[in-house]
Amino acid sequence: MRHLSDKADRLALVLGILAVLSTQAQAGKLLLSGGAYDDANTDLFVNGLRKATGRDPNFTPNINSTSNCGTDWTTTVCPRIAVITAAKDSYATGLDAFQNDIPASGSSPLKRGYYNLFQTHGFSPKFITAHVDNYGVHSSAATPQGQANIALIQQADAVWFAGGDQAKIIRSFLTDTGADSGLAAALRSRWSNGNGNIVIAGDSAGNHALNATMHASGVSYGYLYFGAELQDKPVTQWQSLMDTRDGATALRALENGATMKALGFLPSGLLSDTHFDSRSGRLGRLAAALRDLSVQQGFGVDENTGVLVDTAAQTATVYGASSLIVIDTAAASVQAGTYYKVNGLRVSLLTAGDRYNYASKSVTSTKAAIGSPYYSSYFDATDVFAALQTSKSLTRLVDQSPTTNIGTAPVPSYSSGPNYPSGSPAIKLRFTRDASTKGYYGSGRYTVDKAKVDIY
Repeated sequence: MRHLSDKADRLALVLGILAVLSTQAQAGKLLLSGGAYDDANTDLFVNGLRKATGRDPNFTPNINSTSNCGTDWTTTVCPRIAVITAAKDSYATGLDAFQNDIPASGSSPLKRGYYNLFQTHGFSPKFITAHVDNYGVHSSAATPQGQANIALIQQADAVWFAGGDQAKIIRSFLTDTGADSGLAAALRSRWSNGNGNIVIAGDSAGNHALNATMHASGVSYGYLYFGAELQDKPVTQWQSLMDTRDGATALRALENGATMKALGFLPSGLLSDTHFDSRSGRLGRLAAALRDLSVQQGFGVDENTGVLVDTAAQTATVYGASSLIVIDTAAASVQAGTYYKVNGLRVSLLTAGDRYNYASKSVTSTKAAIGSPYYSSYFDATDVFAALQTSKSLTRLVDQSPTTNIGTAPVPSYSSGPNYPSGSPAIKLRFTRDASTKGYYGSGRYTVDKAKVDIY
């Protein structure tokens, strides 16, 4: 239990509780993007986000056009999307990201600026100006700049929190005590009182900022090694959202994580993480963060993937190219040890078209149930937190004869900077298929329902 140091902290806690209760009081939809999206991912942007707004549902955007929609929000029939680039370094950087494409270079294709990105997918986009270098004016309800931003929020059918640095979003939207700025209050009012007629979306850092409390920094091995104990930071320490208890250049700062109050639109019984398996395996990171924050269910959204959370139906539906990994800690038991060990996690993997009900904890798959297993041998990952090794451990588990896979997380080693002490343990993960586990397969994609995972 963290201690409250003064009256301001206690007030911030009360405001935070009230904000979360307000968030839960009304139904709404969230689109959680895992980051590193493909500009042409129509399943994510059109089938997921655009259709969730309910506006102009029969229009099929021309993906090659950057003028699908009118820009006058009083007359356009397209969904109106307010683009928030507060995760960027400054107003100028955010405006550039909104207005300008990044030209193709070498093997890197052209990357759309947010205006052109959303026009190609059939939205009418406008820019929210609040950033870390101007939030005192541009997030205020008492200034012309803040009032202009609030007017856009009040008209929008969707908002998009872009990626970058999640702490910059929180600094731009919350006050020093963690209370809502005028801009955040306007968005919360739309969410709470709008009968679900605004979709709040977040990509990468923007996804993290939608949690009740967000975690940041570090890697899976570090979160486990340091015992699932993260340092909590106030909004005023947004520039050091890492575990600085041993100093900003120490091993703990680089490998472990920190937490900070976030915007609280995702139900408080859920915790979301991003870039979940394509960049590096974050299963250990999310499992440890769930422990630290006393949250029971975690959503690990992979890259180029979106998850539409409908808080009225209490469901999460997957769109895009990769996967959603769900961690359920309800039946888990923590084991004694020098690092975080836990038995009995239930882990599911869903792909496009699949749906998870986080109230009943049930998985609905669009694929056929696996009968006879395809593989005769087990799969043991030698570096289970390397890219896509967690996903492979799970999907192989439901399509092989053996009922167990073992994944090893070796001690990370770096050519410069601090390293782990000699004799640090290799951490292992046991993936087990039992009577509760089901597997599905179709069109090259798997669904895994309730694999048992132990970390030891």
